[in-house]
Amino acid sequence: MKKIKQITLFFVSVILLLGVDSCKKEFLDVNKNENSPETVDVKFALPSAQSYLGYTLSNQLAIVGGFWGQYWTQGPNANQYANLDQYVYNSAEADRPWAALYAGSLKDLQFIYETGVKDSTKRNYAAIARILQAYTYQVITDAWGDAPFSEALKGDVGNVAPKFDNQQDIYDGILAMVNEGQAMLDGNEPVPAADDLVYNGDLNLWYSFGNTLKLRILMRQSEIRPSLAAAEIDAMFSAGEPFLAEGEDAKLFYADQKYQQSPLYTTGQALSTTSNIFASKTITDYLTSLGDPRIDDYFAPNGSGIVAGLEQGTGKLLGGNQSDGSWSKPSSQIIGPTAATVLISAAESNFLQAEAIARGYTTGDDQAAYEAGVTASWDSWENSSSAAGTDLAPYLASDSAAYPAGGTQAQKLKVILMQKWVAMAGNQNFEAWTEWRRTGIPVLKPSVTSVLATGTFAARLVYPSDEVTSNKNFPGIKTVGVNLWWDAN
Repeated sequence: MKKIKQITLFFVSVILLLGVDSCKKEFLDVNKNENSPETVDVKFALPSAQSYLGYTLSNQLAIVGGFWGQYWTQGPNANQYANLDQYVYNSAEADRPWAALYAGSLKDLQFIYETGVKDSTKRNYAAIARILQAYTYQVITDAWGDAPFSEALKGDVGNVAPKFDNQQDIYDGILAMVNEGQAMLDGNEPVPAADDLVYNGDLNLWYSFGNTLKLRILMRQSEIRPSLAAAEIDAMFSAGEPFLAEGEDAKLFYADQKYQQSPLYTTGQALSTTSNIFASKTITDYLTSLGDPRIDDYFAPNGSGIVAGLEQGTGKLLGGNQSDGSWSKPSSQIIGPTAATVLISAAESNFLQAEAIARGYTTGDDQAAYEAGVTASWDSWENSSSAAGTDLAPYLASDSAAYPAGGTQAQKLKVILMQKWVAMAGNQNFEAWTEWRRTGIPVLKPSVTSVLATGTFAARLVYPSDEVTSNKNFPGIKTVGVNLWWDAN
């Protein structure tokens, strides 16, 4: 399959950033259709849906995942995200990402799907939309747990209080959605072009994306429904189904021009939060111990020319008037104006395959898949890609990164999941935090400013205030310390 060219995303972040707080809550009401998408062509609805999804993943959810996955921590001279180091997250903070995913992405995707079901010339748009709906619902249920699914997006027909489906039913539903979307892909019908901001209408890549998403969905259930995961995964492997490979990352790209810059960069510039996000000592110490060149891709050097992280939560304790130059911030590759939104990476795809084989769910070469994951990660970054020719082979043979081919399952899973955590640093923060909740790898220490009980961590986001106050079927408050259905660790 061909490598997808970078497609510049014209982004709605300024509208979202500056407009949502000043608007009435109905502006992004999940159960209302203020924008009348019936009158919009699907070629405009698809990039709109993808833009909302990218905005949310690379902004609010990236920040939460970055802090709770211990890639980032709050700096001492500001206070914007100190609450996250404390594992405090309130319902008002949840309003915007919840609304952007439901009323932004999912509403547009549902319109595209319904249009394509009726019009065969829009069939491939509908197929892509169905696959992306599954992706978006997984993000929602992995963040909040039980959520509107079977009755969601039906405000137009009078259901303004959708029930909250349980996570197991949502997971079964999104797996069916991916299968439906893949079955709809049709090379004999018209395909999107530049209006598909991810793959430019390449149906083969969307099919592989669907398989990789199914692998993610199934592996998420490894601790709760391993037999189901094993059966479904083995069926895909036995059929020779394709997964995303190097050069096939699902990404949204941005340009260093006003209104086209990356979501987190735009937020930082608009809110002057550039003194908030610093490197966490958890990740910088680990990368330093491995001699991993990705440390210089993920973080900028401090005032002394080295990468140095803050212990998680200590920024709030140091007080103001500290020198920002004492510690490192995320690099421009991670938080700069052109930093891409990653939906699924080739590195993740390979690590998922390696884990499935290592767990005995199917047969294959787990070491080759693992090493392909590390290689794909190195090749994604400026510094590590240039060092790969001389440094990658010794790295993969080192004590910390070598694959224990003759080792126990636990030993194999540890090295796979540690490298997955490293590969996702700064670029797949929410997924990294989610995978840490599933597996407990790496072993983390709670933030020093945590307000939770000793030894406990944040396990979910709290529900948005709009649902708490407006939905009569709201299931009740869940605090951040309550585990999700699939989180047995």
